[in-house]
Amino acid sequence: MRKLLFVLPLVLFWACGQKGNVSIEGKIDNAKGKTLYLDHLHVANTTTVDSVELDEEGRFEFDLNVTQPEFYLLRLSNGKLLTLLAEENDKMLVYSKAENMNRKYIVEGSKGSKLVKQINDTLNVTKAKIADIRKQLEEKKNDAYFSTVSQNLVAEYVEAIQAQRKFSIDFIMANATSLASYMALYQKIDDKTFTLNENQDIQFVKIVASSMKALYPEHEYTKAILANYKTLEKRMANLNIAKMIDEKGDSFPEIKLPDANGKEVALTSYKGKFIILSYWASQDANSRKQNETLKKIYDKYKSKDLKMYQVSVDQDEKLWKKAIKEDKLNWTNVCDPETASASAVRLFNIQQVPANYLIDQRGEIVGKNLFGYRLEEKVAEYVK
Repeated sequence: MRKLLFVLPLVLFWACGQKGNVSIEGKIDNAKGKTLYLDHLHVANTTTVDSVELDEEGRFEFDLNVTQPEFYLLRLSNGKLLTLLAEENDKMLVYSKAENMNRKYIVEGSKGSKLVKQINDTLNVTKAKIADIRKQLEEKKNDAYFSTVSQNLVAEYVEAIQAQRKFSIDFIMANATSLASYMALYQKIDDKTFTLNENQDIQFVKIVASSMKALYPEHEYTKAILANYKTLEKRMANLNIAKMIDEKGDSFPEIKLPDANGKEVALTSYKGKFIILSYWASQDANSRKQNETLKKIYDKYKSKDLKMYQVSVDQDEKLWKKAIKEDKLNWTNVCDPETASASAVRLFNIQQVPANYLIDQRGEIVGKNLFGYRLEEKVAEYVK
């Protein structure tokens, strides 16, 4: 097979006149008669910006006006494409071949696009390595020594995954201010495996999100990553709780404490209902104020599948019971004054009061520390 010739007629390209603040010029070999499209890559879709039918030489030129970094695709009508990251005043030179456009190409004049190429090239190498390992596993499955062989191959597989993860982390730390790091965050080795595949990798989402928020606060990718980070943060906050759910076999961690009449009431007795799990203290002014809001919500939704399970962290039983009467709290209220309900506090990692968790009818935690109208809005989503 003839090797790719990385030669560009630079003088010719640079001599062309420019219409926008970004130019994309180049040559696609073996693409005569094919249409080359320039697509703007959005978070959720793509829009075609321009197109050109390529002649025998395969030359093309596009001009753009760019005010912030944006992802673009050069896409051939045969389905082959490559990704560019255009930044203000980039003068890009691109060369590739129609048959392997996204795997062997040159791009100059664009730092962002070179970074995108770097992360895609590295991922392609990892994917090829993993594909080879899987092929060997399939071919050797009937070998007499398959057990030993498979162990070695699986070790190679894990090593390749870990090497790719390390590359992604190093790339993000070195290029956190580039939109290319957004792409590095969400690359996949296959449909089910992200390159950043461990729970603690949320920290890198935070790094990129913070950088993008500072540099491009209104960018669609900034809004997308901030929303994603919020979702991930919520999942992480509930991670230990989810672990305990698996261990206990319940749909949520169990609390079982005595109410004001001395009768033990289990949180799991409300399974299948929408539960507001509330933590408070009788001598805390904010807790007492929050009780007013809880009363309004409870009165409105108590006939519609809403249950309130309130845990006091009081150490004075008399003050706790007095506050229940004064605030007219007519729902389940439990407390262990001897320990300030320490077990229930630890179980849900309560750092201060008032605090709350919202548990839906499936036993999933759907909200944490929501107050005022935000609490009522969330309840209204689930209690009809």
